[in-house]
Amino acid sequence: MPVKGAVECLFEMGFQEEETHLVFPKNASVQRLKRIRDLIAAERNRRTAANKSIPISPPLSASAHVQPSQPETSFRARPFFNDTSTQLPAQTFRPATDNSARSLLATLKTHFQQVLMYEDMRLQQKALACIPVEDLKKIANEKLLCATKLDPESTINLEDFLLLELLRWFKEDFFQWIDSVCCSTCGQVTESSGSLPPSSEDQRWGAERVENHLCRKCHTSNRFPRYNHAEKLLETRRGRCGEWANCFTLCCRAMGFEARFVWCTTDHVWTEVYSTSQKRWLHCDPCENVCDKPLLYEIGWGKKLSYIFAFSKDEVVDVSWRYSCKHTELLTRRTQLGEGLLRQTINKLNSERKHFLPQERKQELLERYIVELVEFISPKTPNPGELGGRISGSVLWKVTRGETGTHAQNHGFSFLATEKEKNSKVISSQIQCS
Repeated sequence: MPVKGAVECLFEMGFQEEETHLVFPKNASVQRLKRIRDLIAAERNRRTAANKSIPISPPLSASAHVQPSQPETSFRARPFFNDTSTQLPAQTFRPATDNSARSLLATLKTHFQQVLMYEDMRLQQKALACIPVEDLKKIANEKLLCATKLDPESTINLEDFLLLELLRWFKEDFFQWIDSVCCSTCGQVTESSGSLPPSSEDQRWGAERVENHLCRKCHTSNRFPRYNHAEKLLETRRGRCGEWANCFTLCCRAMGFEARFVWCTTDHVWTEVYSTSQKRWLHCDPCENVCDKPLLYEIGWGKKLSYIFAFSKDEVVDVSWRYSCKHTELLTRRTQLGEGLLRQTINKLNSERKHFLPQERKQELLERYIVELVEFISPKTPNPGELGGRISGSVLWKVTRGETGTHAQNHGFSFLATEKEKNSKVISSQIQCS
């Protein structure tokens, strides 16, 4: 099959893998095959019709003003099911015999297990106690009313606006980004100076790594445990992208959103939230306060993507294709293990997790997955909001990680006022000269 995602569709239909080809067993369900075929056709027709006659809403943004939908090119462009001009490299099947392959598979299993913590009702209640739910709902409702007046045909609902407000609140009022900690003795900014052994209390909250931040003024050593448990992060409320995405995903689940923890092998993590009104998964990065800008990392930050996985209580999905518009190039970097082995591992994990799910839920997940596959194999075009470099982190940190953005030079700067700055009518800025 010439496009990524087609093989997965065939597996869902009931095809099985032989040594050199796929076969449809005699005992397989023809009705299931027809049902999935019809789902794909319906989604394809919906997208094709949308591009011909229906304006597409711009990507959701927690910091943008509400505006009516404008026709634009987006990732919901025409599907290319029959486009044989884009031939993908042949994929080999090989066992996980090297350390990099084993490490990737082990990380998949670890994250798939860790996301179950977000389903702890006690933990969700603790998160809700931190969130100003009614205030966020009030603001979301006001923006929804304004949007409805401007664009009566918009499909975005209160839940979507509530998600944007949750993102804004988390970024501006709740969580703190940490480059270097302030000295606990004199309050001066410290410098990173290696690591320290974790204590038993650190390890209790998943901190296997403790950064040492040394104060050059009073020579105090300051510990910064990298906690990996959402409950502890509700208390500390600080960290980098790992801590941000971990805690934000919990907050989304506490608010009733279906949410996924997303891990990218190029050292970044974020969240996906399912929109019931748009019937698709939305990219949400709490560090950047952005929503529905999946090409931000590849086009805006200049990342060379390879593997990206989304983990929820029900399944793990390879979502790499959502975040790239250069699929052929991306495939050349997926060399840690064979695609066949990766697919088999994911299918096995999902089969075990879904075993006890009600049939209705299994069907719902299947239909969503079909829609995702159609999205994955549809060509994408970057939107203006996906062209900028990274916002969170120090300049040195972003330069070191190569995340200043391929479009950052000679394009000026955009300053977005926070709600506090809008109310006070004063914008604060800091300029670092080096």
